[in-house]
This record gives sequence, structure tokens and C-alpha cells, in this order.
Amino acid sequence: VSPTDQPVAAPIVSPTDQPVEGSEYWFIKRFNVVSKTRRNEKVKSYAKFKLKTTKNNLVENALIELSYESVNNQDQTSSQTSRSCTTNAKGKCFISIPAFHPDDVPFVTLNLEDIDAGDRDFFYNQLLNKRNSDDCPFFTYDCPSVIIDNNNLLS
Repeated sequence: VSPTDQPVAAPIVSPTDQPVEGSEYWFIKRFNVVSKTRRNEKVKSYAKFKLKTTKNNLVENALIELSYESVNNQDQTSSQTSRSCTTNAKGKCFISIPAFHPDDVPFVTLNLEDIDAGDRDFFYNQLLNKRNSDDCPFFTYDCPSVIIDNNNLLS
């Protein structure tokens, strides 16, 4: 899982440039992709989220919409689809990504299309999101995408 070099527009959902001290914001506390290779050699992935506030409260009933794009190596066709989930009482939800054979679809690109916690008294602040290995917050203007490398899974 790594960020892309090409910028893609991130969703604008009441983000703030800098948190205001004493105010409460919500953000992506945890994000990870779990991928497993099936017996048929196709790779099945799940994007897992956990939302919290800066005052350590869980964010329940938030809607997260994620798109995934794949390019088939065999015929060079591109496909983009969106899926969504709603956070549970623990602030968690996951989105299932279809299984792809790595020879056909070596990479899948994930983009956050929307994240909405409804009418809350506090705002989403993407700069507080969990950071990737390059210390860049996931799904921000600087790191808008996540790439699943179906050929380079950790065992």
C-alpha cells in the first residue's frame, strides 16, 4: 500500500486548514488494507477504517465512500467503481474490494470519494488522518490515493 505520485482531487467535506485549539474535529484514526491471496490465486482486499474525534470520541453512523480503479493488463480496459460503508458504534467499517488475479490486474487504486458524519457540532479535518509510511495523512490533497499492489503482498 503506497500513495500515488499523481495528485487527484480529495473530497472537500468541511475541512479546516489548521485545527483551532479547544475545538473538536473528527478524522480517520485508523486506515489499513488487508489483502489475502485465495487458492485460485486471486487477491481479495478490504479497506478498513476507524473514525474518532480529537476528544477521543467514536464517530458512529458516518458514511465513507471509496472508489477503486483497476486496469486489466490483458485488454487494457479501465474500470472504476464506488462502494460505501457506515461506521458502527465502535467507529469502524470496512469496504470489500473485488478479487483480482495479479496477472490481470496488478494494481488497484483507492480514492476517498466522500466522508460524511452528518450534522455534527464538529468538522472533519483530513490533516489529522492516520499517516502513511511517508508521514503523509491518508486521503488528503498531498496523498489522495492508495495503491494496492496485487503482486507484492506481505506473507
